[in-house]
Amino acid sequence: MKLSILLVAASGTASLAGSCNPEEAQRPFEGEALSVSNGVAVPPTFLPQDKGSESPACLDGSPYGFYFVPSTTGSTKWTINLEGGGWCYDEINCYCRSKGSLGSSTKLPATMGCGCMNPHEDGSIDTNCNCIFMPYSDGASFAGYRAEPWPVPEDKASGVPAGATVTFRGIKNFDGVIDFALKKGMSKAKEFVLTGGSAGGLSTFLHADRVLHRLEQYPYVPQQMIRAAPVVGYFLDHDNFKHTDGGKPNTAAWATPGTGANYTFWMKYVYSMQNLSFGADGGLMAACGSRHHDEPHLCFMSPHMQDVMQTPFFMFNSKYDAWQLGNEFQAPFGLDATDAERDGVLQYGKDFMAQLAPIDGTKHGAMITSCICHGCPWADLKLDGKSSFEHYADWYYGKTQGSASIHVDTRLPNGNGTLAGGPFKGCTPFRNGDSDAGSIVTVV
Repeated sequence: MKLSILLVAASGTASLAGSCNPEEAQRPFEGEALSVSNGVAVPPTFLPQDKGSESPACLDGSPYGFYFVPSTTGSTKWTINLEGGGWCYDEINCYCRSKGSLGSSTKLPATMGCGCMNPHEDGSIDTNCNCIFMPYSDGASFAGYRAEPWPVPEDKASGVPAGATVTFRGIKNFDGVIDFALKKGMSKAKEFVLTGGSAGGLSTFLHADRVLHRLEQYPYVPQQMIRAAPVVGYFLDHDNFKHTDGGKPNTAAWATPGTGANYTFWMKYVYSMQNLSFGADGGLMAACGSRHHDEPHLCFMSPHMQDVMQTPFFMFNSKYDAWQLGNEFQAPFGLDATDAERDGVLQYGKDFMAQLAPIDGTKHGAMITSCICHGCPWADLKLDGKSSFEHYADWYYGKTQGSASIHVDTRLPNGNGTLAGGPFKGCTPFRNGDSDAGSIVTVV
C-alpha cells in the first residue's frame, strides 16, 4: 500500500510554468510508507472550528482533516507523519492550491493509512504504532497564521475572481492535532517520532521541539524517547543557476524556475505572506529568531535553524536532491545538462555539505546519499555495509554516537555512476565526466 512519507516526484528540470497548482498536478507523490500501521486505512477526522479566528482551517477555510490509526496492540509507540508537497509562493499560487487536496479538506481521500517511523533494533520498522498522518493543506509547512482571510489579487489567467481570499492557519492545524493526540493517549507515549517528507521534512525540522515541549509536560512517563526523522527536508539557502530574481509576486515569472525568483526569495515571501512568527501563534523557533533577528525569514530554512533544535533528529537526504536541482538550481541536471550546468550540479553538492557542516553530531544522525533523487530508495541505499534504516536504528537505540551517526556518500552523483537500474532506477542519470565513458549512467 503506497501511503505516507509522500514525496514530490522530481526528474529533469521541474517547472511551475503553465500550471496554477503544479504540486497538485504531480500527485500522487512518489514515496512509500515503510510500514502502514495495522495495514488498514481509516476515514479522516476533522478538527472543530469552534475557536473563531484561531480555529484550524485549510487554505479554502474548510475544516482541517487528518487520519488517525490507533495501535491494535496497546502500543505506547507513536508516529506523526507530515505530508509534503512544496509551498505556494504567492497569493495566486495559494488560491490555486486551495482548490485541490493540498489546500482543501473537501478533496481529501475517503480513507488513508499512516506510515510508522518507529524502528526495531534490526532496522525494520514497527507495523503497529499509534500513527497520525497529517495532510498538508496550508502551503507553508504548517507554520503560518493569520486571524482573518487574506486577499488574493484578481487574475483571469489563473481563474482567480475578484474578492478571492485564502486562509492561513497552518500552525493551528498542527497544534490542534497535537491536542487531539495527547487526549488519545500520546501523553503516555514512551516513544514518539515526528517525521515527514519534502515540505513535510521541513515541517519536521520546524516543529519537533514544539512537540517535545508539549510531551515534557508529562514527566511521569518513564524513559520517554522523543525523536525526529526528517526525510528530504534539508533545503539549501541557495541562488539559482542564472541568478534571476523573478520580479514581483503574483506575476507569471515569479514562480517559474529558470526565469523566476530563487528559493530564498520564495521562502522570504512565504514568511511575510503567511505571517510566520516566533510566539505562541508562530511556527518558527524563538531560539532561531534571536540569532537571525535582522533576517527572520532564514528561520524558515533548514540550514539556519537545525542547529538550535533540542530534539535529536536523524535526517535522510541527498546532497544532489532532485527537487532542489529542479527548483533551486533551476537548470537541467541530467544527461542534457551543459558542461557549465553539470559543474553547477557538482558545486551544489559541495554547497550542500558546507551548509550541513554545523549539524551537531553529538546527538543527531544522518544518511546522505549521492543518488540524484527526492523519492529516494532508502531501504536499498547502503553505506558502511548497512542500509539507511539500519543506520537509523543504530542511532535511535544509541549504538552509534557522534560522527559514527553521520553517514555520507562522498562520491560524485549516483555513486560515480554505480547507482543505476533496479532499485536505483529513480536516480536521475548524470554525466560525471566527459573523459570517463563509464560515468554515463543508463537507467534500465
